[in-house]
Amino acid sequence: MDFEKLNLITSKFFDNSKLLNIEHIDSGLINKTYIIEHLINGKKSKFILQCLSNIFESYEQVNLNHKLITDHITNKIKRNYLNSDKKRWEVPCLIKCNSNNLFALPFCSDFWRAMEYIDDTLSFDTLEDNKMAFQTGLGLAKFHQICSDFDLGKLENTIKDFHNTKHYIEKFNMIIRDYNFRKLDDNIKKRVQRLIFSLSNHILYVENLLLSLKRKSIKLSVIHGDPKLSNFLFDNKYKYVISLIDLDTVSSGYLLTDLADCLRSICNFAGEDPDNIENVSFDINCCKSFLKGYFSIPNQNREYGFGLLPEFIYMIIIELTIRFLNDFLQSNKYFKIKYQTQNLYRAEVQYRVLSSFVTQIPILSNSLYEIGIPSNPNFVSDVQNLV
Repeated sequence: MDFEKLNLITSKFFDNSKLLNIEHIDSGLINKTYIIEHLINGKKSKFILQCLSNIFESYEQVNLNHKLITDHITNKIKRNYLNSDKKRWEVPCLIKCNSNNLFALPFCSDFWRAMEYIDDTLSFDTLEDNKMAFQTGLGLAKFHQICSDFDLGKLENTIKDFHNTKHYIEKFNMIIRDYNFRKLDDNIKKRVQRLIFSLSNHILYVENLLLSLKRKSIKLSVIHGDPKLSNFLFDNKYKYVISLIDLDTVSSGYLLTDLADCLRSICNFAGEDPDNIENVSFDINCCKSFLKGYFSIPNQNREYGFGLLPEFIYMIIIELTIRFLNDFLQSNKYFKIKYQTQNLYRAEVQYRVLSSFVTQIPILSNSLYEIGIPSNPNFVSDVQNLV
């Protein structure tokens, strides 16, 4: 990224600013994000500068949702809502642009925004150990709890059909029906067709599962929407979670969706872009540690429907597999890539996570039962018959 360009953008947000250093954050698959170090009124300071992706329905709504949630959490922090364990909790609040008094700056056909930088923190693409899995579960529970009294009517979805599994399946079926596979070279075509064949029975089962879940009354709540591991900030000394960042996907939804997506992310120690796909698996001990952390919060409502967690993990892994494959077949328009077949590889990685998860479902069901949450025994046998 051009130093002078970022210096100019920074000057639009801050008066008397001099750019010192730029660090590109590479973990995000959607927005372009930078840590900017600058001199502001003669003092060194850092902030987050972000170029928003064009996937969002409205930049204004993205920032409005962000501000509503961060204001809510900030007010709770001021009232010592989370002070029972004496651990800090912070939020990345938006910074107004001095040049237009708004939270977004149009510049060279892009939209840019600035956020506060949270000091003394670390982020990770893969967990170091199961203690961190416990802390991740605890961190997600804190986020859910602090947002539990937020007025859902104030939030607007910023990405159309986000986490709408039925939509992704319909899109997948349409793409493969019309796709010209002859334009792929033989090796790539074999990989794509192998994945399509492997997914076919799972997709049929998910379609029936979605009909079944539609008949259940699961309460809508504030969810993060993308609680992958890299969106958790850990205290750099004690390794507990102090913030959940990247709030652009905050919406109303099922807590189970957040739990499932987080577990899909953290229980694959190899990561979404591993050097060796053979290292990919779903680590059930990591999952158990996460659940202990999540349900360690006092007054957690265990009647919510958490027994459906195995079904939701299964669906979210399939959903992401399909989304990566769809994006590859549509010329990589959604997720950022470094090479042409990266989204195909990401889809293959997620399918490997799925295959490993299926073998672990009985252990997950027992773990839920141990903390007082019964799950559906029929789901275990149904899914294992598909493999």
